[in-house]
Amino acid sequence: MFDHIYYKLNSLMQMNCNKSFSQFNNAALPFCLIALAMIGVSCEPRAPSSDDKAVTWPEITRFDDVAFRADGYARVEDIAAVRAMRTELLRTGRAVTQASAPTNSADPEQVELILGDLASLVDGLASEDLDDASLENLVLGLHPVIAKLIEAAGMPHVHANEGPNSGFMFPVFDDAGKQAGTIEIKLHDDAGDLEVWLKRGGYDGEPWRLPLEATLTLDFPASGQKVTLAVRDSERNEDESGASTIFEGATDYFVFPGETGADASWLMGSEFAAKVELSFGDATTGTFVLRPHVHRKNGE
Repeated sequence: MFDHIYYKLNSLMQMNCNKSFSQFNNAALPFCLIALAMIGVSCEPRAPSSDDKAVTWPEITRFDDVAFRADGYARVEDIAAVRAMRTELLRTGRAVTQASAPTNSADPEQVELILGDLASLVDGLASEDLDDASLENLVLGLHPVIAKLIEAAGMPHVHANEGPNSGFMFPVFDDAGKQAGTIEIKLHDDAGDLEVWLKRGGYDGEPWRLPLEATLTLDFPASGQKVTLAVRDSERNEDESGASTIFEGATDYFVFPGETGADASWLMGSEFAAKVELSFGDATTGTFVLRPHVHRKNGE
């Protein structure tokens, strides 16, 4: 449209330039002014819209973290731990309301609809005479509904303890019980393979590199099984991106089964959950619930 206006404007200007200013075509002047005004408006920088801002919803993020932990306990049948979390579940769940929902949600109608389903589950958790089976079913129902609500809001679904490699992070303690570092552990649901990265300190700590011959032991106390994580090889010990993880003869990256040929099929599946403990040398994580990184359709 603006090309057409510019062409007409240019033609009028050329035509009238051959005449004296006193003979300027009066009809052309208003047209020129309107065209210039339109061009000027079109070049104005667009003011940021509230819809351009990232969608944030602190209440659902907190509840998602609590519900995910409770879901893990339910999946390993630790109902006592689930009951111990019930007060926290109710407090964080009741904070997720229509009033707390972001004003720039991707699909406000779906958000309102799913909030009703979520509120019903939270109300169910408040029952004083809740038996173990009902409690387990309610808790297992929370996380799928929360995931749909987060999607309807237009937010990325990232858990509080997810690390930079999409695994889950847990503290590592020395033999005196003091936190010495952090692990990021990633279980792939499609193949059952495990990756572990070691850090000194917390989330942003430096790599905790061990000698290439070092191994990590992942203990599954309920079944009595153990797996050993080691380097892929002593040349590059590449992670899944193909980057070498060896620095001055040491590494912070360990895998199972790697090239050992050990059976990892029993660790497969998006619903897998087990209590585990990772140890190496005098360091241990203590017990935590191992959950998989689920490979979605978009490859994430």
